[in-house]
Amino acid sequence: MTRARPLALLLAAFAAGCSSTPDDPPRDTAFTEAEAAYLQESWSVAIPAYERFLSAHPDDSRACYAKLRIGRANLALNRPSAALPWLDQAVSGAPDSRLKADAHAARGVAHHMLGSPARAEAELLEAIRIGGDEVRKDECLYYLGVCRIRQGDWEEGLADMGAVIKAAPDSPYAAKARSLRSSGVKAFSVQVGAFTDPAGARRRADDLRSKGYDSEIVPEGALNCVRTGRYATWVEATEAAKALETVTGFDAAVVP
Repeated sequence: MTRARPLALLLAAFAAGCSSTPDDPPRDTAFTEAEAAYLQESWSVAIPAYERFLSAHPDDSRACYAKLRIGRANLALNRPSAALPWLDQAVSGAPDSRLKADAHAARGVAHHMLGSPARAEAELLEAIRIGGDEVRKDECLYYLGVCRIRQGDWEEGLADMGAVIKAAPDSPYAAKARSLRSSGVKAFSVQVGAFTDPAGARRRADDLRSKGYDSEIVPEGALNCVRTGRYATWVEATEAAKALETVTGFDAAVVP
């Protein structure tokens, strides 16, 4: 028994040396927290969590992916200018074609939101070229079609909408594409709200009429979209949207 004691003490000491102690640094959980928040669409929580991860691990293999996520989260928050620097880094540092294509697609959406349809079109075409079948066709084709329509090419743009419906018939983008194709109207309008509750859409439409604007409610999937006006060009519609916001205080966006 006395011979076994030194061995037991040695094993105990080894086990103690391998165990955690209160002085050990905590495991970095920023990336896990960021992913969980992103998947829950808690964008304002996800962004700083990804940024903490990048600050602590700038050379991690997931760094480029995290930058893309920050960019997309900013797009979801309607902050395309904040998204672009992160998306630029994701494009330049992407380790594979799939991630690079996704970064180009997101950068295309950012330029679309910033009112640069030609730049957006170039990014989306590059995403499709690089990504092939791995890229999100519904997103890319929908925004590509909108960019072409905004540049005056309705024929190509509506063909892209048909491709969206064929590629992803159950996608939210397909619902938008169907609404655009079925209207038969080659003109731009100003959207002043989209409501899941039909009563909310009717109230907004009535508010617009009381302020001197015509209005209509257009179904788009599960949404009831309130729109006003008919404009021959995207530039005219954009100017009208800005004027409407000034007069009414409502957020307005050009469709398509």
